[in-house]
Amino acid sequence: MKRIVYILLSFILLSHLSYAQNDDQDKEVDAVEGQEPNKDGVTLEQDSSWLKGPQTTWYLTKDDFYKIHFEEHVMDSSYTHLHRYDVHGQKGYVHQTLGNNASALRSYWDQPVNHLRQSMGITAFDPYALDLDTWQYYNAYVPVTDFNGVVGQDNRGKIGGQIGRNIDPYWAAGLYFQRHSEPYIIGRDKVSNSYNGQVHTAFGLNTRYESEDNKYKLMASFYQYFHEGPESGGLAMKQLVTADQTPDDLFALGRGQLTNYFPDGVSSFKWYTNYQLYHQYALVDSARLQVFHEFNRNQYRYSYANSESTISTNRLYYDQFNDHTYNYVTSLDNNAGFQPGYQPPVDTNYDYGSKPLVGYKQEYIDNKAGVKSRLGPTFWSGYIQHRFYRYQQQNSDDYTPIPMDQQLFLGGDVELLLPNKLGALTGHAEYDVLKGNIFNIDAEVKSKYLNAGFVLQNTLAPMFAQQFASVFMSWQNDMNPIARQQIHIAPQLPLGEKGNFQVFGELNNIGNYIYYDKYARPVQLSDNITYSRYGTKFKLRLGPIQQIAQAVYTVNNNQEVMPTPDVFFTYELSYFKEFKNGMMSLYTGFDTRYIASYYGYAFNPVTQQFHVQNDYKTEGNFNLDFFVNFKMRRCMAFIRLSDLMNLADARSGYWATPGYMGPGFGFSYGVRWLMFE
Repeated sequence: MKRIVYILLSFILLSHLSYAQNDDQDKEVDAVEGQEPNKDGVTLEQDSSWLKGPQTTWYLTKDDFYKIHFEEHVMDSSYTHLHRYDVHGQKGYVHQTLGNNASALRSYWDQPVNHLRQSMGITAFDPYALDLDTWQYYNAYVPVTDFNGVVGQDNRGKIGGQIGRNIDPYWAAGLYFQRHSEPYIIGRDKVSNSYNGQVHTAFGLNTRYESEDNKYKLMASFYQYFHEGPESGGLAMKQLVTADQTPDDLFALGRGQLTNYFPDGVSSFKWYTNYQLYHQYALVDSARLQVFHEFNRNQYRYSYANSESTISTNRLYYDQFNDHTYNYVTSLDNNAGFQPGYQPPVDTNYDYGSKPLVGYKQEYIDNKAGVKSRLGPTFWSGYIQHRFYRYQQQNSDDYTPIPMDQQLFLGGDVELLLPNKLGALTGHAEYDVLKGNIFNIDAEVKSKYLNAGFVLQNTLAPMFAQQFASVFMSWQNDMNPIARQQIHIAPQLPLGEKGNFQVFGELNNIGNYIYYDKYARPVQLSDNITYSRYGTKFKLRLGPIQQIAQAVYTVNNNQEVMPTPDVFFTYELSYFKEFKNGMMSLYTGFDTRYIASYYGYAFNPVTQQFHVQNDYKTEGNFNLDFFVNFKMRRCMAFIRLSDLMNLADARSGYWATPGYMGPGFGFSYGVRWLMFE
């Protein structure tokens, strides 16, 4: 109930802001004759109340300024897959999860990274973070509010909002807020009303400026998120699974019969702050020759703690992974300690200390400066970029610096727009002058009939994989750079209003791959990993009947260190109908997904890393959801009944991750409201 009140109060507040801003605007409109175009001829609409959706609310991203694009983008007013309200659903269910909204995520497939900076190495919550490079800077006199709130069974809550406002034709400001939270689920039951799961809260501000002569442009932003909550360690599988009780049998058990490794006393905290300033000045007309500068300051802090009073209860989990256990299993002959089903002897003498905690901080300051130019369809740029790092580890009450090398890059981008708006050919290259063997080269064509490209890169090993010290576990490694090559091709056939059909193939080769082994320790593989993916994506609409599908088949030569499901499949069969000349529409149907059985990664909360395991197979699971999406002009609402198979048979649950059950049957409902008047 508290969640519902919270969402309603937030909705009222946003509505009040929207109304108040519009009231002030009405007083100004009388003094303006007609509509005022901006520098590029885009009209700032004074009144869009007659529209089915916000078709005249425009926005730009940093990439549009950088690549000197002149056309702005129309704000999305569609509601396809509105019922996939959580991050996992919004990203097409391609991540392994811990079952809850706001829990850690890991892609089923390993992909090249899109930057060369040395990362801290905690990436399980990156999909929840806002990418400042793609943040939308709105260009509208009417206040833009993109509000979305969701509640459902066991308070699956998510509240968000985005407000944009033009101050004048040259200045615009934006606000972003979002919050995810959901009580932790064991089997079919909530543990208790007071025991909540991970909570993700994000807040951001941005501003955009263009000079009257269109020569100087600026985008600036501030973004921060907090990710915190209790950690469970997952179900105590080694106690629950016996010769007479299989992992699948656990779904039939209820409260009191299933137990977590950590019943209480364990929590983690992630704190991320990013400041970004991008600005440019045209030396020759407005596009032929420009200089630009970009500044980023990024701060990340991670802490993990187990209370002193509960360490004796929770050590059942830690004893599997501590340094004594790891030293013992690595001393066994024939790799026996890593075989399926092997249980190392419990060391009850390991000392977890009086303050069992983990604490790390990373900060980097990034400056990029360069020149660029656009001549018709052709764009090029060249730049120099410097990154300064500070990395610290907490010991007791103090932080100890860990040396990190600086990085200095030379790089550039090119773009060629294809004729008749068929798409674009782009290229990017970066080289670390100080390291010498750290580089990234990629090229891609995105067009109406073909998407294709390649990636060649050497990236630095994450700091977490090279150094980690705590009372729970520790290591000191000198990891080599990771080499990656990828080539992909995806011909597609546009079907107009009926949809689109695409087939794709992707080949990956990875050298010096770093993975976390069965005992949650980082290991660098000397052999190359080769895996390929093939599949199809299509959207087909015939009359009111719509089908949307994606199918992926994966061939992997090293499942032991990088497990992937052989088959991944999503399919939607839905009914779509418009009423009242498009002012109202109904979109309802069934949403399904299937993931083949494989040895899915386990999750270690101490390091926030997914690691391989070969004891429990996440059996192939099929989920069936029913949804109803409804739209009335700019207000969109949905209801969803998730995992209908589990409703029919409570034993038909599935493992989201070994030790973490999927959420099971649930009822969710939510709203997305684009407010403009």
